[in-house]
Order: sequence, then structure tokens, then C-alpha cells
Amino acid sequence: MRNSVLILMLCCTAVLMVGCTKPVEGAAAEAKQSAPGGTAPAGEAKKTESERILIPVEVSHPKRADISAYFETTTRIVAEKRVEVLSKGTGVCLSVKAEEGDRVKEGAVLAELDKTEMDAQMRQTLIQVEQRKTAFQIAERSLAEGIGAPVERDNTKFAYDQAKALLEINQAQLKHQTITAPIGGVVTKRNIQEGLLVSPGMPVFSLVDTGSYVLPIQVPEKELSRLSVGQEARVRVDTMEGQEFTAKLRRINPSVDPLSGTVKVVLDFTMDDKAKLRDAAFARVRLVMETHKNALVVPKDAVIEENARMYLMTVLPEAQANAQSQPDPAPAPDAAAKPEDAAYVAQRIEVKTGLEDSNNIEVLSGVDDNTQVVVLGQHTLKQNSYVTITSAEKELKAREGVSFNEAIAAAKKKSEEEAKKQKEMEETATK
Repeated sequence: MRNSVLILMLCCTAVLMVGCTKPVEGAAAEAKQSAPGGTAPAGEAKKTESERILIPVEVSHPKRADISAYFETTTRIVAEKRVEVLSKGTGVCLSVKAEEGDRVKEGAVLAELDKTEMDAQMRQTLIQVEQRKTAFQIAERSLAEGIGAPVERDNTKFAYDQAKALLEINQAQLKHQTITAPIGGVVTKRNIQEGLLVSPGMPVFSLVDTGSYVLPIQVPEKELSRLSVGQEARVRVDTMEGQEFTAKLRRINPSVDPLSGTVKVVLDFTMDDKAKLRDAAFARVRLVMETHKNALVVPKDAVIEENARMYLMTVLPEAQANAQSQPDPAPAPDAAAKPEDAAYVAQRIEVKTGLEDSNNIEVLSGVDDNTQVVVLGQHTLKQNSYVTITSAEKELKAREGVSFNEAIAAAKKKSEEEAKKQKEMEETATK
């Protein structure tokens, strides 16, 4: 939005700063070539000054910053510990103790099933156990007194052991009438409600351990040599707009998927970040593949690509530009002069670039830290075009309270006045 507004303001400024309706490209070079020895006559120099078009641009110096190359992809957050809780009991659900979104501990009660029938079976089994125990004790005493047979003692012992086993089965079945959490985590799904008849094997709850959240991504096999455990990634989650998380590469699958030609890579979050995430949330991942420290960078928009070559538009004070184009060095410009008080000339510089991210691009050669690079308005410039340095804040402040239509109307009126004035000057010259 800021750039759009500034572009509109710069367009208006360019029209207002035109000294005539006839554009003069490369005024600096043409003025020198119009006279012998490369020096223009005084009268012609005056004319060149009056016809000069100053194109407003915004400039900045390259800056030093760390820049990285990324592999970008999308995926969803996955919990490595996910449990579908199945009912082992049978009966009508009497109460539900947990809802979706609740955080529960391992062993916590999730629901209770009707235990009436199981309680009756338990009492019946307890009676059988006591009966078999008494019979076994009598048979054992009789054998000790010499009036009983060993086979009778053995049969009563087998019956007693069978009753105890049946009691253990009934106790387990009674325990299954209470549904508990097999792991600690968050309830993500509840499929049970009061009054529902539940049977064994029926899924009743889904639990997710939030401490096991990971981020699986698929990386092309050609990038395998650039992957290593501990490698960082920047992660943005759609459910948490404006926040960026840092994840680290924890595991690289040793095999390549033959269908997709990719390698499964698992990224891990910190425990603090895991507590903020949601299961199956959509995530945008930028895996850091390479980083250059303290690199010279410029905004990506400042670079002009043409015929597979990269260029930057830079500006030099007019005196310095003239000095570079003349055999004899010209006096250096006044260092105390303010940038807005001096005339500048655009220079097109071919550069070699390196890594780039979403905002910046690394410059390996062509410019240095002190170069003034055009970051807005560069696409309308040509070599040796005259420019004036401005900024979004300055343009907006100068036109504060003036609408876009009013600015266009003022520019059009100014242009018409200049055209009329130029015509009158030409008519006077012919007479």
C-alpha cells in the first residue's frame, strides 16, 4: 500500500517538475556533446538546464544483514502419540466425564457404563468361590484324617481354582465398565453420550498427546545432501496469524519415496511452542538450507532483471558523474550540500547476486555499502537520466490534504502552462 501511494505521488511529481513538454533523455551527456571539446556554450547550457526533467526517486544504501536460502513447503501438524479409545465393556452409558478440548491425565475417568448386571455376576461368582473353597478345605481335612480319597481332594481343588479364575474375569469386566484415558493428552473427539448402548470395540474417544506434536515435510531427494539433524526452519501456522515458530530437524527418513521422489523429514518444536499448537493445523514451512552472515543486501524490488542479467539503478551527484565521464578529473561536489539541494544522475550498474529471501537479495559485486541504490522509481529510469531524491514521507507531507484527482489536475494545469510558455518562446525566437 505504501509503495502504491508513493508511485502515484512520484508520477505527479515528475509531471510537475518538467520544465517543458519535450522530454530530454540523458541531458548530461547530450549537453557535453553539443559543442567542440565536450563543453556546451553558455546559452545552450542554460537551455539544457531549463529543459531538464528531474525524475523523483527514492534511494537507500545497501545494508549488512544475515540472509538465508529456504526450501518452502506446506504441511499439517501431526501428533505422534494419538490414541483411539475403544470400549471394552458392554452396557448403557450412564455418565460422560470428559468433553472435546479437555486436557486429561493418564488413567482419568472418561465415561461410566451401567454396572448393574456385572455387579450381580460378581456377587454370584463370589458365592461360588466361597462354596468351592469350603468344599476343597473339607476334602483336604478328610484326606488328612484318612477317610477321604485323593481324587476327591483334587477335584474340589480344580473347582476352587476355576471359580477364582472366573472371579478375576468378572473383576476385569467390571473394571471395563469404567472407561479411562490410556495416555495423558487432549480429548479431540467424543463419540459417546449418556443413554447410548455401548458394545466392545466401539470407538468412544480420541486422545492426542500435545507434547508429541511434530511437523512432517517432504523434501526433494536432490536436496538430501543439504539436510542435517538440528537444521532450523521457520514455521507459520494459519490458526496463529502473525506468529512465527522455530522448529528443528529431528529425523530424516533413510529411504526415498519412489512415487514422489521425496524424503520424509520430521521437524520438532520446543515444548513451550507445542502447548500453543493445534492438532492437524495447516502450517507454512521455510527450511533454512544455507545462510550467509553479514551479507550486503538490497530490496528484491530494486533489482532489474534483463536478458538473464541483474542490474541496479544507482545515483551519483551530477559533478561526480561528469567527472567520471571526462578525461580530466572535475572538482568534487560540495560535501556539505544537502542531497535534496544537489542534482543527481542515474547510473545503471550490472551486479552479481547471491542468496535471496522474500524481501532482500544478496549482492556479491557491482556496488558497495556507500552506493546510493534506487529502491523506488528505478523501472522508469535510463542511463544518465536526471533525478531528484525524495521519499514517501516527504511526498505525502507535501500533498497533505490534496486528493489524487486534485494532484493530477494540478499537474495537468502546470504542464499546459509550461507548454504555452514554451510555444510563446519559440514564436518569439522565429520572429
